[in-house]
Amino acid sequence: MLSIEKKILIFFTLFLSLVISFHLGENSSGGSKHDYLNTEIYIYAFKIDFFSGLEIFKSRGEMHSPFFYIIVANLNKIFGDTFVKYFYLIISSLIPLIFYMSLKKKFLRTNFDYLFFLSLLIFLSPYFRSSAVWLTTDNLALLFFLLSINSFLKFEISKNNFIRDAIFCFIFLILASYVRYYYSIFFLLFFFMMQKKLNFKENLFIILFNSILSVPVILYFLYIIDDESL
Repeated sequence: MLSIEKKILIFFTLFLSLVISFHLGENSSGGSKHDYLNTEIYIYAFKIDFFSGLEIFKSRGEMHSPFFYIIVANLNKIFGDTFVKYFYLIISSLIPLIFYMSLKKKFLRTNFDYLFFLSLLIFLSPYFRSSAVWLTTDNLALLFFLLSINSFLKFEISKNNFIRDAIFCFIFLILASYVRYYYSIFFLLFFFMMQKKLNFKENLFIILFNSILSVPVILYFLYIIDDESL
């Protein structure tokens, strides 16, 4: 069985490969560099003015959420562009770790070393690496989604405070959906799979909780609808 020190060394080596890829401008997925150069205008727009950024985002007919670009723009304003890009490399590198944590909860009787090496295969993904290097939305949305799955697995195995795990599951799912809309379809899946533990009041609370957190995106959709199309 691998020691924790060896696991840290292996993980850190793979993280360094991301840093090297960043300096080399790796674009192994083929489209991440183009996506970044095409959407970089939003980061600068939101950095200057929030409402002007929304107008530019709307005028260009973007179908994605502006949530990611708003976060990056504000971090950029506070810490600078270089810090944000290195920080995103670190954030992206958490994806294999969260995946490993989830695998351990799901496969309790499997050798954890096998699960560890399985999770590290993510570092070999061209899409993962390119998103980390070129600051695209994919990795952040995936990170939130994996955190949602991890909380759901905790909910399934927990005998106490499982409502807390359910809430965290939906918080992370909503954050993933704010970055990439299509993750919202997993709400129904998680909700129905939780019915074996939740009572009526808990279900009502979860529905109300998710509805409140969904208000900003509903307002945004109302904002981007052109009055002429009504």
